Amino acid sequence: MTKQTKDTGLRLPAAPDAPDREFIPPVITRSADKAMNSPLACAYEQALHAGEARVAESPPSAKNELAWQARWFSGACGRAFTTTTGAQAVIIDFGEWNREAGPDFVRATVRLDGRELHGAIEVDLAASGWEQHHHAVNPDYAEVVLHVVVDRPGQRHFSRTLHHREVAQICLADHPETAPEWDSAAPARPGRCAAPLRALTLDQLSALLAVASHRRLRRKGAVLAALTAARGVDAALFEALAITLGYKNNKLPFQLLAQRVPPKMAGSTRGEALLFGMAGFLEKPEPPSGTARQEVAALWSKWWKLRASRTHAILPRSTWKLGGVRPANHPLRRLAALAAIARGWKNVRAALESGDPGHLQKTLGSLQHPFWSFHTSWASPRRTSPLALLGPDRVREIYANVALPLALSRGKELPWHDLSAGPANATLNIVSARLFGGTLPRGLLKRLFVHQGLLQIYADFCLPDHGECARCRFPSLVADLPA
Repeated sequence: MTKQTKDTGLRLPAAPDAPDREFIPPVITRSADKAMNSPLACAYEQALHAGEARVAESPPSAKNELAWQARWFSGACGRAFTTTTGAQAVIIDFGEWNREAGPDFVRATVRLDGRELHGAIEVDLAASGWEQHHHAVNPDYAEVVLHVVVDRPGQRHFSRTLHHREVAQICLADHPETAPEWDSAAPARPGRCAAPLRALTLDQLSALLAVASHRRLRRKGAVLAALTAARGVDAALFEALAITLGYKNNKLPFQLLAQRVPPKMAGSTRGEALLFGMAGFLEKPEPPSGTARQEVAALWSKWWKLRASRTHAILPRSTWKLGGVRPANHPLRRLAALAAIARGWKNVRAALESGDPGHLQKTLGSLQHPFWSFHTSWASPRRTSPLALLGPDRVREIYANVALPLALSRGKELPWHDLSAGPANATLNIVSARLFGGTLPRGLLKRLFVHQGLLQIYADFCLPDHGECARCRFPSLVADLPA
């Protein structure tokens, strides 16, 4: 039995009308600041930062140089750093992503110990990459003013240009606050916390998940604020939307596309062709005859004039993970949705900033495309009725991952604890197996804060140590919760 909330279109669980119906009282809504300063929240933070829940080795997904370049350019790593020689470096302008051979970012501005430098920035996983890639003798790297290194080197490596000028170097491993939440996975088997979690009452469990969900929103809000500071509101929101459209497996290519084709450009008459072309989907298309061939021809007629100047920025097909993707969620359809978002950007931004889930659903749910509203692939037959470019579940994810963190980053409090969640995805199934040894406890309502809290606990404690429970403090935190 359900009831409809006013103006939201999102379904909430109704109060029980029979004694045997599963129900727990709503979590008392408190401001984010109060929630994050509660005794339970403080205990959560202490367990997280006790140093025993993490190990030095990074997950395999962290060894992706392109992902780190995208993260750096978004501003999520921050703007103020200390170099390996102790100088203070502040990023004034992250510059432009280089589409040609040479450094990763050009026309950047860096303030080094108060002195403003203009030039390029190079990002490498290891400090040794500078010599291994022969940057020291390459004239294209003569104007580099900052070398960004991800991993802490075992020995000192110097970055010098062919003119023997030393390049300032920063190591992101020396700034742990820049560590991202990688899309890796811990084993889908019960962890040490499963038994104490099952022993909690529903009220205890709800309170714990509320704290974790607030932490998740706060972290996402901080990342969004960093994106905004680095590249402006429009670029930040567009990039955040693109990442959400990428689902789990294709977040990186969607983020790269949003960085390389910003909303103003993506919303132009050639914007859709730029998105499909830069994504690499126009390199070897094999559509059948008919409307699909016409659609590709229309895109190609604009793309071929732009392609030569963007050859180095075209994503290779290996960047995309297409296995197991539902036809309706194929990146081709999501790219069309991103183009439609860019064309109606003024309304989309207003809907995001409103914080109203009903407004967001109406705006994004009404997006249409003359081809992709009726097709799931180049080769699929035309449907007799249109298929939404963005369904309610995806709009709900956008609300949770963009609109809510945006409101929090601006100091705006929204009543969201009672919002319902969509169906569990593969990641949530892994989380449930990890934390509870199977499905969620009976009686735990399928609310948005529940799903967000579970994902944050998993990200905070299970992923950093690859699911090895021996040194994790979370089981002790759970066992010590007050009754």
